[in-house]
Amino acid sequence: MCYHTRLTASDVEVAKALKAEFLEKDIYTPQIEINGFQSPGYPIVVLTEPKIIQYYEWGLLADYLNKQGKSKDSIDAKKARNNCLNAKIETLEEKPSFRDKIGNRCLIPMDGMYEWQWADVNDPRCEKTKYLVTKPDNSVFCCAGLFNEWQDPVTGFTTYCYTICTTEGNELMKKIKNEGERMLVVLNPDEQDAWLDPKIPQMAFWDRSHIQLKAELATVPPKTEKPKKKVKTTKNDLGTQTSLF
Repeated sequence: MCYHTRLTASDVEVAKALKAEFLEKDIYTPQIEINGFQSPGYPIVVLTEPKIIQYYEWGLLADYLNKQGKSKDSIDAKKARNNCLNAKIETLEEKPSFRDKIGNRCLIPMDGMYEWQWADVNDPRCEKTKYLVTKPDNSVFCCAGLFNEWQDPVTGFTTYCYTICTTEGNELMKKIKNEGERMLVVLNPDEQDAWLDPKIPQMAFWDRSHIQLKAELATVPPKTEKPKKKVKTTKNDLGTQTSLF
């Protein structure tokens, strides 16, 4: 599964990739790393308004939480939401969180996603190497997702939220995401309109073997010791990325 993405492109580049215009362009801020567990607001396009880029929160809140009277800020809702950052495209019809939302399709733009390669796939505590996965030309690409407009049963407020679909990894992603061999459902530009058409079965997008990606070691700020008193310190250079695949 993928819970960390990158969107460093300009608003013009994002709008071009989505073939849409920002509803609130002034609040768009490029980000090097976006953490899904923080439920960030993110620019997406939903099928009901395909020409407008709106901000939805990453992490789908399922309708059953509303029926159970769970507020957005409740422990149960937060836990369930963290489990809905991604949605396996193969099992959408089986999961109560997603089966009624298969028609609620959306596009999520990014120019990179972060994945971790495990040194030992049988040991969750093993050393992990962080990679940045991008398109070969570092351009903005879109992933398939589902959205919901969820009304809090306690406050009455509506949360606009989404999840990103995943599928079996292609050759590159199986090397990187070796403990699960999964990847996001990355769409080529000519597939975006098709994903937004709910009449086309979701499994038509299961095979991602044709998607061209590249992976680089992700730049990680070096750990520094706490400086001693009266010693002036400066930030270390972060270095450059090294292409591996």
